[in-house]
Amino acid sequence: MQQPDYSISTPENVDLHLEIAGIGNRLLAQLIDTLIQAAIFAFIAILAVAVGMAISVAPLDSKTKGIAYSILAMLAILCMFFMQNLYFIVWEGAWKGQTPGKKLAEIRVIERTGQPIGWGASIIRNLLRVADGVFLLGLVVMLVDKNERRLGDMCAGTIVIRERQAHITDSEIKVQEGLEADSTLDVGRISPADYDLLVDYLKRRGSLTEKARPKVARQIFLHLQEKLADKDSAPESENTEEKGPAAYSDFEKYLEKVYLSYQARAAQ
Repeated sequence: MQQPDYSISTPENVDLHLEIAGIGNRLLAQLIDTLIQAAIFAFIAILAVAVGMAISVAPLDSKTKGIAYSILAMLAILCMFFMQNLYFIVWEGAWKGQTPGKKLAEIRVIERTGQPIGWGASIIRNLLRVADGVFLLGLVVMLVDKNERRLGDMCAGTIVIRERQAHITDSEIKVQEGLEADSTLDVGRISPADYDLLVDYLKRRGSLTEKARPKVARQIFLHLQEKLADKDSAPESENTEEKGPAAYSDFEKYLEKVYLSYQARAAQ
C-alpha cells in the first residue's frame, strides 16, 4: 500500500490511503479493452468488405471502381489506426481516468496529487504504451516499482488505483432528511482520496468532541469547496467557535450534499 497523496489528521489520528490497483486488475482491464478494440476492428473490416462488394456490383467503370476501392481502403486503415492509437487517450481523458475495461475492473488512473487525470497526462502515458510493450518492459517496471507504475505512469506522473464504490457506505451514513444530490456540483473534480476523506468524516463525526467537530467539518468543507470552485456555498459566518453546533450543521449540510452528488454520479 502506498503512502497517501492527500491526508488529513483528525482528532482520532485516522490516516486515509489510496489503494493501488494490482497487476491482476490492470491486466483484466487491458484484456477487456483489447477485446472491445478487436470487436470494433472486426466490425470495420466486415463493413469495408460489404461496401467493397456493393462497389463491385455497382454500374461503374473500372477506373471509378478503382478510385472507390482506394478511398474505402484508406478510410478503413485510418479508422483502425485511430482506434489503435487514440482509444485509451480519448477514453481516459474524457472519462476521468477510466476506459470500459477499467470501469469493469473497478480501477482508475489519477495524477499522483490525487487530482483527476488531465488530457496531457493521458496523452503522455498512452503514447508510451509502445515502449512498455517492448520485451514486456512495462510489466517488469511495474513489478519493481513500489507503486506498480509502468514507464508511461512515471513520465505522466500518474498512478492507477482501485476505485471505492459509493454504495459500500450507504448504510453507515445518515444525511439530513429531504437533502438531495445537486446536479450543479461538478463532483468529477473530487479525487478518490477526497471522497474517502469525506466518507470517513461523515461516518466518524458523531464520535468527535463538540469543539473538534466544527473545526474538522470546516476544514473539509473549505478543501472540497476549493476543488469544486463553489464560492457561493459558505455559511454566513466562518467563525465556528462563535456559532457552535449551528456552524458544523451548516458545513455538514454541504458535505452531505457533496456525498449524495458523488453517489449519484457513481450510479450513472
